[in-house]
Amino acid sequence: MRWRRPARALAPSVAVGLALALAGGTHGGCARQPIEPSGAASRAGEEAAALAEGRAAYAQRVDPARLAALSDLRRATQARPGEPAAELELARAEAFHALAAADPVERRAAHDASSRAAERALRSLAPAFAAAVEAGRPLDEAAALVPPGGAELLHWLAVGRMGVAQATGHAAVLAVKDHALALELRAAALDEAVDEGGPLRALGAWTAMLPVAAGGGATPARAWFDRAARRFPAEPWRRVAEAGSLCVLLQDAGAFDRLLGEVLALDPTSQGARAPEAAQAQRAARALLDKRAALF
Repeated sequence: MRWRRPARALAPSVAVGLALALAGGTHGGCARQPIEPSGAASRAGEEAAALAEGRAAYAQRVDPARLAALSDLRRATQARPGEPAAELELARAEAFHALAAADPVERRAAHDASSRAAERALRSLAPAFAAAVEAGRPLDEAAALVPPGGAELLHWLAVGRMGVAQATGHAAVLAVKDHALALELRAAALDEAVDEGGPLRALGAWTAMLPVAAGGGATPARAWFDRAARRFPAEPWRRVAEAGSLCVLLQDAGAFDRLLGEVLALDPTSQGARAPEAAQAQRAARALLDKRAALF
């Protein structure tokens, strides 16, 4: 998918903080086939087994050792590329893989895999969106063609693209940020609750990167973060994203310390199914605190 928007200036201190802040069937038995054990039925069984193993790995993602098994989801989706439900599972799993990866190369690859899975699903779910992008229409116009069911896919596409850019360098962030904003704005309009307010968090953090003349700055960023806080008050990643972007922009060290302290005081198990995400938020909070002297 081609991206054509021009870049705008990005505050270096915000870029540093943002880069730190923004880095779930089983296979049943089959009737015995008289011939071709490696035929269609066998392949279907292998795909189902891979999908089941990948889903199990995602459900147990709190254990870093299980992340390698997410490759089974890749194998399962390769058999039916573009199938929206399977690709969404892969995009979601790879996005978590990126959160958890300590190695920058592994993190970049996971972001890329997540965005590609989301893009493949969007091409199937919304062919008009893909055609509009290929024709060079503005991305906000193309994104408007995505139906409500594509909200989470738009979100992971945007997060993945931005994650790859952040892992690549400052110039790459400049090149992709307008596109990521356009995708997240549409995702928020369709369903801001995906990823527990993920579009709201991303819009807050990425808007903080933009100059006021381009519609960014502290005021709109604060509005996005406030909305995320009202709708999802216990979600820890909002605090991490706000500390790493808006607090750095405003040079508000007190709010920075308070927000990250709240994340570290959290019991991840209180987050239920999102306990693994909460644990990763705590890791990100510690990383930001380690960089505090460079940010303020």
